[in-house]
Amino acid sequence: MKTNPGIILSIFVALFFNPVGAAEDKDIAELLKLRLGTDDIATPVETDIEGVYQTQFGDKYAYLIDGGRYVFIGDLIDLKSAQNLTEISRRDDVRKVIEQVPASDTIIYPAQGTEKTVLNVFTDTSCGYCQKLHKEVGFLQEAGISVRYFAFPRGGNRGPGYEDLKSVWCAKDPLEAMSIAKGVKSGELGTGDCENADSVDRGFAMGRKIGINGTPALFSAAGTKFNGYVPYNELIPMLLNEL
Repeated sequence: MKTNPGIILSIFVALFFNPVGAAEDKDIAELLKLRLGTDDIATPVETDIEGVYQTQFGDKYAYLIDGGRYVFIGDLIDLKSAQNLTEISRRDDVRKVIEQVPASDTIIYPAQGTEKTVLNVFTDTSCGYCQKLHKEVGFLQEAGISVRYFAFPRGGNRGPGYEDLKSVWCAKDPLEAMSIAKGVKSGELGTGDCENADSVDRGFAMGRKIGINGTPALFSAAGTKFNGYVPYNELIPMLLNEL
């Protein structure tokens, strides 16, 4: 569920359990699983706001209020500081998920000279805007930005780019294979039958977990998401300004 910046989407659900407390976290999570229809519920943790607890299910965030009787789902905004508190949590969670990915599940175009930052890109070789972004990777490298690709076949294992992505991840030279698969260079792709081909499925599962539903999906090193393709001349200052 996506929310517009500055707007709190409040869906109140009566849960009828005792006030929230550290000893009851497990029970709260179980009740949330029952009410919200999912097993993927994070243990509620207290926010900086007295009596308000935050939990997460999938890529959505929920807040328990009134002693745990109600939960609202959406973004929590501090109007005084103009901060989206949920977005801060979202960025931090995305960053932690990405940092846990092994290098073998990624394809990295390293920065030229000293690396200043990293752009994380969930990509599909059949995506037109992914191909357009790939043609601009060199400009990012020149600016000291490494580009780290994660496989994300938009249609899952039935998507048009699924087999090509497996071939890229299985190639002896994945960087060259990525450019071939995206039409930037000419050549033939090899087989996608290798142990590392599973990286494509893992990339898709991880992308879904953090709320990706299209490509390219761009994330800064801090976990900030940029929606869709962004031209390199706009993207570079956005990334460097986070430093």
